[in-house]
This record gives sequence, C-alpha cells and structure tokens, in this order.
Amino acid sequence: MRPQIVLFGDSITEQSFRLGGWGAALADTYVRKAEILNRGYGGYNTKWGLFLLHHLFPLDAPTPPVAATIFFGANDAALLGRTSERQHVPLEEYKENLRRIIQHLKKCSPSILVVLITPPPVDEAGRFEQARYNPPSRYW
Repeated sequence: MRPQIVLFGDSITEQSFRLGGWGAALADTYVRKAEILNRGYGGYNTKWGLFLLHHLFPLDAPTPPVAATIFFGANDAALLGRTSERQHVPLEEYKENLRRIIQHLKKCSPSILVVLITPPPVDEAGRFEQARYNPPSRYW
C-alpha cells in the first residue's frame, strides 16, 4: 500500500484536481509513490471542518497519512452583513480551530507532515472592477 497524502480544506481544495489545479499537479508529481486523497468540502470553514476530523483522520487508523495539507480560510473570512456571513469565523476562533486540527493530526501520527495553506488576500476594489468590466458582463 502506498503512503497517503490527504488534501483537507474547502472548495479550493475540492476543485484542486481540475485541469491545471494544484491537487492534480501534486498527484502527477507523486504518481506511483503516494496516494493523493482529495478531502475538500465546498463552503466549509474551519469550524465545520472540525466535525469531520474523526471521520477523515481516525485515531485508530492502521496506516495514518504521511502528510496532510490544511487549506481553509476563504469561507472563514466571509464578511458579516453579506449572504455568506453564516460561514464567517472570527479570527481568534479560526486560529484556535487550525490549532485543534493540527493537534488532532499529530495525535493520529506524531510524524505526519502538516502543510498549512491560506488563501491569498482579496483586492475588493479590483475584484468589483473586474466583475463589472470583464468581457461577458458587457452584454448586460
């Protein structure tokens, strides 16, 4: 059985195996060397990710993963007062949730390599400018 590398996160992880995605590139790099498992959940934040830990990473697993990426933050950072505010997690809670996820992974396997990935910052002004003037929007 090949070693497992688990990609755990939100929709950015879930979609990482699309053409040109970072998960696909990782799977290509480790072909025949490791199994790359996609455990991305669209819309999830760290708070909801905590509920999945014991199912995805059981403490009594016979062969725990050798590595895991943790890629949350885009939904946690959802702004209050917008339609996605139910996904919002306050910054201090976000930090604590990440600590708890890491601690759980280390309990599963003290030697596991944990790679934290955070989303890039959002340029609000640029985002709205692009949304209004991108080629398809000129037809509205």
